[in-house]
Amino acid sequence: MGILAWLESSAIADAVRTYGWIYPALESAHYIGIASLVGAIMLIDLRLLGIGRRLPLKTMITLLPFVWGGFLLNLFSGGIIFIYGATNFGTNKAFLLKMTLIVLAGVNAFLFEILARRGRHDWVETGNAPVIVKGIATLSFVLWLSVVATGRWMAYI
Repeated sequence: MGILAWLESSAIADAVRTYGWIYPALESAHYIGIASLVGAIMLIDLRLLGIGRRLPLKTMITLLPFVWGGFLLNLFSGGIIFIYGATNFGTNKAFLLKMTLIVLAGVNAFLFEILARRGRHDWVETGNAPVIVKGIATLSFVLWLSVVATGRWMAYI
């Protein structure tokens, strides 16, 4: 029995199959996590790209806990959903692309975190992001929209 089949036959997957309310609750949690994660990231990225200049960048950066909270909620809910349908998800091309994009977006977010913490006294205060940060924001915007899109494609590919 492969790892995917083993996961799908686990007690966690069995609980999701047995109790009809668990799967919809996990899906709801996943959508709430997506809204928190992607919503906050989009606001920060757009501000970094110059949209909404009246909003202080320093204030926008305070949305980062919503990003990480949404990510953790998605990691938990998505992990259990994956276990439930591991043989399907583990071979789904859209899912595999989604996971690759999430890793790339995570690396990009980590780079932003480093630059934001090191530059607090400068560009975060003034609200004028350097070109490299604007590049990271653009990549972030594209990657997270792609993650959402590939998540939807999973049902059709």
